[in-house]
Amino acid sequence: MFIETKIVGRRTPFERRPIDCPPGPHTLGELIGHLVAHEVAAYHERQDSHSALRVMTEQQLQDGAAQGRIQLAPQEKSGTVTVEDATHTALRAFQDGLYYVFVDDQQIEQLDHVVTLRADSTLLLLRLTALAGG
Repeated sequence: MFIETKIVGRRTPFERRPIDCPPGPHTLGELIGHLVAHEVAAYHERQDSHSALRVMTEQQLQDGAAQGRIQLAPQEKSGTVTVEDATHTALRAFQDGLYYVFVDDQQIEQLDHVVTLRADSTLLLLRLTALAGG
């Protein structure tokens, strides 16, 4: 399956990347939990990869320039992030309407909605932003 992310109101392009998903139908809540676990693991891996010398590849420079920020050094290690806390936050944010979820161009509005994914399915996370002065 592919994951796409977009923040409404920003000119940055979609981030699109493949991600493995356990087989079978899932509720939207389970899918969000799986994505959060994947992202927390990636976060911990980045935090553990600090080294004295960091060399950026040409692709990393191009990606940074496209995002408008080239980060020369790893971020400072921050507090511990648990999958449980991060999942709770992501589910609450969905319930609060801070982002929408689309699976193959169909909006999923309930966490208990069962979704069947194909290998070529796309899950879009569309984060909303507040209007200034509103």
